[in-house]
Amino acid sequence: MMRQPSTFSELYRWHNAAMAGKNPPVHDGEPQCGYFKRRMIKGGPWVPVRIFVEREIDPETGELASDEVLCIEVEGIRKDDPADQWTYLKPISRAEFNHLTDYRLRDTRMMDPYRPIDLSEQPTPPQGVF
Repeated sequence: MMRQPSTFSELYRWHNAAMAGKNPPVHDGEPQCGYFKRRMIKGGPWVPVRIFVEREIDPETGELASDEVLCIEVEGIRKDDPADQWTYLKPISRAEFNHLTDYRLRDTRMMDPYRPIDLSEQPTPPQGVF
């Protein structure tokens, strides 16, 4: 029996439902693929998070050559277990994920995710103006 890789639609079904406002259930220990944000501490800056699947596919047959493995990156850094982070995540669009990733690089106050910040103390420059 041939093992077929999961389709993009299957992998991102939960995230797509969340983006459509359907409020899909969040079950502890059952992370889903998608783009997210979270705070590492109360009052800290938003941190971009991505959950995705790594897999090896045989180029000749299209069959899975190994198991699909759920992976997570928090601030672009690979972490061990997506289930550890799952219940802290807020789903966001890919565009918002990309914006948050870029914004964190431009505003040094956002670089330390373990330090609370108050963005009202100092105005943030308009986007696109440096």
